[in-house]
Parts: sequence; C-alpha cells; structure tokens
Amino acid sequence: MLPSTSGIPSSPYRDLIRLATLAPSGHNTQPWFFTQGDRCIHLHPDHSRRLPVVDPDDHALWISLGCALENLAIAARCAGFSPRIQPQLTTEHPVLSVYLEPSDTPPSPIDLALQDAMSQRQSTRCAYDPRDIPADHLQRLIQASQQAGIQVRLFSTPDAMEPFITWVREGNRQQFSDRAFVEELMQWIRFSRREVQRHQDGIPSRAIGMPYVPRWLGKRLMTWFATPQSQAQQFEQRIHQSSALLLFIADHHDRPHWVNLGRSFQRVALTATSLDLKHAHLNMPCEVLSVRSQMQQHFGLEDAQPLLLIRLGYANALPRAPRRSLDAVIQARAMDDPAPSSPSE
Repeated sequence: MLPSTSGIPSSPYRDLIRLATLAPSGHNTQPWFFTQGDRCIHLHPDHSRRLPVVDPDDHALWISLGCALENLAIAARCAGFSPRIQPQLTTEHPVLSVYLEPSDTPPSPIDLALQDAMSQRQSTRCAYDPRDIPADHLQRLIQASQQAGIQVRLFSTPDAMEPFITWVREGNRQQFSDRAFVEELMQWIRFSRREVQRHQDGIPSRAIGMPYVPRWLGKRLMTWFATPQSQAQQFEQRIHQSSALLLFIADHHDRPHWVNLGRSFQRVALTATSLDLKHAHLNMPCEVLSVRSQMQQHFGLEDAQPLLLIRLGYANALPRAPRRSLDAVIQARAMDDPAPSSPSE
C-alpha cells in the first residue's frame, strides 16, 4: 500500500512507526519524531526531549534513535519491504531516512522473531535470578550485536564482572551527588498513574520499585532514599544478581557510530527478549567521563568509547513504560527543516 498524500502515513506506514516507537530511550524520553517522504519514512531527533545533564553531547539521544531505526528496519522487512537506510547526519538538520521498496523476499525467521519481541521487550529494573545463561544463547547475543564500528564485550563470570562494581559505585556516587542530575532524573519519573496517563513518557515509579504516590511525596522519597551510598549499594547488588554484563563500545565518538551502537544494542535486546532474558542499563560508569576514562584504560581502548553497559538475567516482567500516541510523534513535515532529499538528488 502506498503512502497517503496527506503527509500522515497510512497503514502499513503507521504500523511501522508504531513498532519503531517501542524502542528504548534514555529516561524513556522518546526523543524522536517521524515524517514521510516518497516511499520513505524519516526519523528525526526531537531536541526538546534531550537530557542536557546526563547526556550533554547527545550521544545517548542518538543511540536511542539507532534503536528506533533498527526496529523500523526489522518491521519493514517483515511487512514485505526492502528497506534502504540513508543517514544524513552531518547536516544542520540531521535525519535518518528509510526508503521502502516492495520486496518479493519473505521475511527471515530471525526478523519475525525479533519483531514479535518488540512488544515484550522492556528495561526490567529489578533483581534478577543470576543462573547461568546457556552458551548457545550467549553466542546468539554476540552474533546479534554485529554492527560496523561497534565492539561488544561479554562478561559472564563473577571474576569478570568484579571490576564493574567499582566503576558503577563511583558513577553512582558522582551522579547522585549532583543536584542537577537528580533534578533531571525526577523530571522524567512519573510518580502517579495520572502522570503516566498525561505524559505517556518517562519512567513509571512502579518500574523502579516505588508505589504510585503524589509528585510532592515521590520527590521527597527520592530525596530521602536515593542517596549516593544507597544507590551504589543497590547497583552493586544488581551486578551480583546478574547472569552477565555486556559492554558496547563505539570505535569513534560521532553520530554514525552512536546510531550503529543503538542498532547493535536493540538487536541484542530483542534477541535477549526472545530467549526469555531480561535486561537493564547500568550506564553510570559510561555517563561519568572520569569513570569512562578508567574503563578505557583498563580495557586498552585508546580512543574507542565504552558508551553502554547492560546487565542480563532472568526475572518476571515489570509494568511497562508508556509510549506516546502516533499522532504525537508523526508530523506532516519537520518544523524548520528543509524537505529531505530523495536518494537520486
């Protein structure tokens, strides 16, 4: 089915965008919006949703866009398209374009399984059962991570995971000692059901083990209990309870590599979900520059950047983070942006 001429995609374009929006993002900010070209869906950054304290260079924002891009590409293949990705990342108005041509090739079983996992995948922020992950499942995760310019390192024994305890502890200490960081985090926590329903973004307090309460009480509880020491202790326990850690490393610190890292992570997250594994971020040591530098030196990375650390294990699902409606993320045309060029121009 061809796109409508109204500027708002018709099905299956809306279905593809809906699946793209199921991707993870920092604090569940969902920092994206979509426009449509000729047989094309354009994915744009929404800078009004950036996190200037925890992500001042926007690398996490672009990792989130990479996750959404990977969902979009997988869903397009499953819908009978041959997607061709054309990033335009060095322009004043960067965009990720996915050109959609009909394909006679049936979707692969792997893509179908990954698409099925999209609605089940979640960042599960709770204690895990740290039983061993079968070796063939670990191998599938590593295979899923393959992406140009991205390294992924697996740590699946207590000795291998031990150094991360020091880095996570120090990252937590610095972040939760920073009032601006705590304030930014609390801006994106939805402390009540009413806030979840109104905003359709952010982190529901139930997803981090808190009850739904009024915002004034939730902020007080965060101030009382989310201390640098308590957070460091909690996440040290989370590492001990993990079956494995995965560290994602970008060979270069620029938008193309950030996007590719997001694509790599999303395929791993979807593969893990299909294997009944849960995952969550342990990103404090990647977000604090001094701690990131310690990891670079420890692993001999030189200029390569360790930008994403996740834990894996077995657990029950938690309440799902909300998503904004399609009408909120689809625009007829990018505001203040020139019309995206076609691949022939």
